[in-house]
Amino acid sequence: MVGQTYAGAERVDDAQAVFARFHRAAGTRSTPGSGLGLAIVHDLVTADGGEVFTASAPGGGAEVGFHLPPVPAGATTV
Repeated sequence: MVGQTYAGAERVDDAQAVFARFHRAAGTRSTPGSGLGLAIVHDLVTADGGEVFTASAPGGGAEVGFHLPPVPAGATTV
């Protein structure tokens, strides 16, 4: 599991909305960025059979992370 906490997002109202292209939470609109980062993460992780998640972080903000399935022994990776 890999995760990151974002202080700019006050709460997670619609967990899947943060993975939409060009989505910007109200608390992050004044910071640089295009709103593509989590959409790209979502597409790459799900293409490899993984899943992405969001949750409200203790003390505010949002936790965003993903799980990837293990690579089978002897599998060739690129």
